[in-house]
Amino acid sequence: MRREGAFRERLGSAWVEIRENAGRSVLQALGVLLGVASVLGGFSISDSQRKRADELFVRLGGLDKLNVNPAAVTRDGTPTALQSANLGLRSADAWDGESLEDAAVHGVSVRKHASARIRSPYADQERRITGIGRDFFPMEGYEVERGRDFTRHDLDSAAAVAVLGSEAASTFFPAGDPLGQTIRVGDVPVTVVGVLKERVFRFRESGRNMFRWRNRIVAVPATLVQKRMQGDAHERLDRVTFRIPDLNVMSSFSKGLSTLLFGNHRQQEDFRLDDVAARIRKQRSQGDVYNVIFLLSGMLALIGGGIVNVNIQLASLRDRVREVGVKMAIGASGREVFKTFMTEALLLTGLGALAGGLLGVGFSKAITKLLGVPLWMTPSSFVWAFVLALLCGFVFALYPAWKASRLSPMEALRYE
Repeated sequence: MRREGAFRERLGSAWVEIRENAGRSVLQALGVLLGVASVLGGFSISDSQRKRADELFVRLGGLDKLNVNPAAVTRDGTPTALQSANLGLRSADAWDGESLEDAAVHGVSVRKHASARIRSPYADQERRITGIGRDFFPMEGYEVERGRDFTRHDLDSAAAVAVLGSEAASTFFPAGDPLGQTIRVGDVPVTVVGVLKERVFRFRESGRNMFRWRNRIVAVPATLVQKRMQGDAHERLDRVTFRIPDLNVMSSFSKGLSTLLFGNHRQQEDFRLDDVAARIRKQRSQGDVYNVIFLLSGMLALIGGGIVNVNIQLASLRDRVREVGVKMAIGASGREVFKTFMTEALLLTGLGALAGGLLGVGFSKAITKLLGVPLWMTPSSFVWAFVLALLCGFVFALYPAWKASRLSPMEALRYE
């Protein structure tokens, strides 16, 4: 209780000193304010970009995916004989991979691209066709708005059916409902059985739609592309995607799949694995570098402010020499004087940090309103900024407080 009362007394006298010397106090707090605001501003930009990037990947179907893409096998810059013959990513690889760990795999999606001229009563365009397999739409974040998805019979029998993206539907059928209508994809008449929901994603509120290209999709069964459009007896694919919800088994599944494909492809590594979650972790580690840079820039501002504060505190000490002498003459110890000066410095630092936090929040709100770029601040950012400010305030207050505590009462009372 006695210590608590002494602390309250020091806090009260520190507040009185700050109010009576408002101009000097504002100058001392200014460096802390700018340092904290710069740390929070930098963290908010970095955290917001990371959050938007994570949201983008989630909207693209999630982070729990392992993509398998074909890769050229060359020797001295030219394709090997096996590569030129018949190897590559094939439909059988998808089903073999799924059976590798049935419990781990919660979805398999295949993709086969082709270019073809698409004709309808309203439009005639050269477009890229996307041949797909089961699970493609849910794994890639698509939703069927009207009509239906492909059935297993459609996929197995290479049925001449199509599902259009929202923009593709409005392009080829601007004046009517495309469901049940026929389009010609190359020389193949194809019936439209579904229309996808429009996909929208913007990094800025007024920016362009990053998913516009996904709304242009013209999807048909992959078997239709392989058998009727390209005549590919080997059923080659452009991508196979596995959904692995348990990221703890992603690494072991990836290694097992690599071994399986290497054996299936006659010891030719003509494929490349892409772990989406690992790619995100790599991007996050790169974002951590920016956080460190922002942290260091804020530290420099706080250090600069701390140096200024030392000079101001020393000047303040010269004005208060007689006051300190009187306190020590009536019984105050050097330790109590030291605590008094440290309390003043830390209180002022805390107020400056609080004002800097408010300025940082105002900065993020202004950026969001002016540029349409949403910025977020995490609680950890406030904690880091506040702790750094108090640490700098503590370190730079040590010397003035120590010097005040070492004053001789007699010399202080004689000081003019």
